Amino acid sequence: MNFLSPSALWFLAAVSLPIIIHFLSHLRINKVEFSTIQFIKQLETSSIRKIKLQKIILLILRVLAIVCLVFMMAKPVTKGFISGWLAAEQDARLVIVIDNSASMNVKDGDQTFLEKSKNEARTLTPIFNEDTRITLAQTCPPEILFQGSSHNPDFEKSINSIETTVIHDEIWGKINKLLASDDNGESVKECIIFSDFMYKPDSSFLEGVSGLKDWKFYLVEPGTVYDNLSIKSVASLNRIKTLSQLVKLNTRIENSGQLPKPNIPLELLFNDHRVGQVVSEFKPGKEKEFLFQAYPSQMGIVHGKIQLPKDDYELDNRWYLSMPIMEQIRCGIIGSNNDDIAIFEMVLRAIDPNNEFLSIDSRLQPSINRLFLDDLDVAIIHNPKSITESGVEDLEKFLKLGGGVIWFQGDDDKNNFHINLFNNIGFPVPEIMINAGQGFFFTEIAGDHSDIFQDLQVRNMKNELPEVFTYLNVKSNLKQKNHWTLNNGDPLLMEFSKGSGKIFYFSTLLDLRWNDLAIRGMLVPLMYRLLVLTGTDEINTSSVQINSPKWISVKERNLRNKWEVVSPSGKREMIAPDYDKEGILITTTDELGIYSVFSNGELFSSFPTRLHGLEYIKRRISEEELEPILSSNQTKWLTMEGNFAQVFSETRHGKYLWKIFLTLAIMLLLAETIIGRPELFKMKSDEK
Repeated sequence: MNFLSPSALWFLAAVSLPIIIHFLSHLRINKVEFSTIQFIKQLETSSIRKIKLQKIILLILRVLAIVCLVFMMAKPVTKGFISGWLAAEQDARLVIVIDNSASMNVKDGDQTFLEKSKNEARTLTPIFNEDTRITLAQTCPPEILFQGSSHNPDFEKSINSIETTVIHDEIWGKINKLLASDDNGESVKECIIFSDFMYKPDSSFLEGVSGLKDWKFYLVEPGTVYDNLSIKSVASLNRIKTLSQLVKLNTRIENSGQLPKPNIPLELLFNDHRVGQVVSEFKPGKEKEFLFQAYPSQMGIVHGKIQLPKDDYELDNRWYLSMPIMEQIRCGIIGSNNDDIAIFEMVLRAIDPNNEFLSIDSRLQPSINRLFLDDLDVAIIHNPKSITESGVEDLEKFLKLGGGVIWFQGDDDKNNFHINLFNNIGFPVPEIMINAGQGFFFTEIAGDHSDIFQDLQVRNMKNELPEVFTYLNVKSNLKQKNHWTLNNGDPLLMEFSKGSGKIFYFSTLLDLRWNDLAIRGMLVPLMYRLLVLTGTDEINTSSVQINSPKWISVKERNLRNKWEVVSPSGKREMIAPDYDKEGILITTTDELGIYSVFSNGELFSSFPTRLHGLEYIKRRISEEELEPILSSNQTKWLTMEGNFAQVFSETRHGKYLWKIFLTLAIMLLLAETIIGRPELFKMKSDEK
């Protein structure tokens, strides 16, 4: 048992009063005249002994009654999390942390988890001593909102200022920094955390906080999430997206709530028009996958969305997409002779006979000293004889800004190529030219799921695979992906990246002396695929995690344009480009949805934001999982149910016992009154 007002125990000195009175009564002698003393001996053994016993009993009752009344005034409680003496009489420190991350937007009745947390936090201040120093902090963004006494009216204003967000909290790291910066030597240190506790801290939580064992933690959980379906992921199964090709989206749905969900519609929308729907049942704790297939609605950038009906947590009910659909590709052909250039011009005219989306620029350049690629999206480079350091720098700059390169290598003398081509950009190193002699090498597609050859519009792929007479054996590395190999295992077509750009590298030439690819029916659809993959703005339109910066690459000729970003809610922000790095950096991405980037008032690009992976609803951590970091004697788990303030107070101090002591005092005084009352029938009446 503890006492909240132990100073009242000084009144226990009052128990000496009935004792003093008792002994003083023995000093008073009354003279009584007896006619005879023959009966005195009998009184000594009966009535007098009874009277003495009665006085002792009355003394005990009076002492106990005073003790109970003093204990009642000292506010007795059962043993709680905090010693009553410490909590009431010594310097105290209280830190209140309110989680306002995305997952606290879950609805519980008419309120969100965050709103319930704020309401319950307001009810706690009367429980603490007026001299308790309080710090109130939110997690998103991490900020200390209030520091002062518990009865300061600014405390409630600070709680009201906490707003909902859709970002991740990293709550344990924030608490660690908060406690590490707070060491003022108080005897009582308490931290109340309002959160849903879906992930536990790691060992780094213990670092930097001196005297962490002196802190007491109250972990306050909101209610249970009963009704929630979430879109966990959407993956595009095809990198190539054109008007004539189905977009395939593999979608994974999880029921992370407690209720079965029958007949739930899942919809796919392109530019706010529904292009697909499935209806299915979802059991609690189970996942399902669905494959959506739909044709893009237009050229350019298509905004897509997969959505579920509303439930208790709406932030994971939508998945946004920004897909570039090929509109126009500016293609440059750089060849070592006119015949090479003519072959590629013929292939490109077969792809786009009406010049609708291909803009072609042909250049005769056997030895590459400089590459002027600023006006191009894709560069086809065939059989270069050499490349200088300046040429490599131009090529690297082009790739970093998102350009694409289709490279056909025919020279096996690596000394003709500056070493930075291999070291900085990562090109395969040519080693030796291999000739099949009178025979040839068969070719085969590497792996079963190459997106370059998948669904290629060729009637019989096996019959269209070329025969190779000559090729370069090259030294490749793990960063280079093989799409096409020879029957001896050597690579024929590889893909690798530099910056935002892609390189497709052929170890043979488009020349009948090297292979018969030029007369195969697969050449035109294959080159079409490569042009789309290298010329499409997939980097600028790729998604970013909520509240993460987004880099948009911009061609040098467009840098001086007026750049503007529009958020999903319609907020507009002017962006100054970075002229050195040739792009714009968007740092404000704190909304879920699609951000649109405008250049001189015209849509340039767009990108979606994603909910942080740790803000999806999942099973909460248990006391056992937290035990290795915070011991059980340091933590108390509470839920926001019923009279939370009373539950918290009883958890902190223990249950109040003053009513019990008051009842005992009344019973003792009543017993004292009954036992000490005079017996009227033994009293003589005065007779006149």
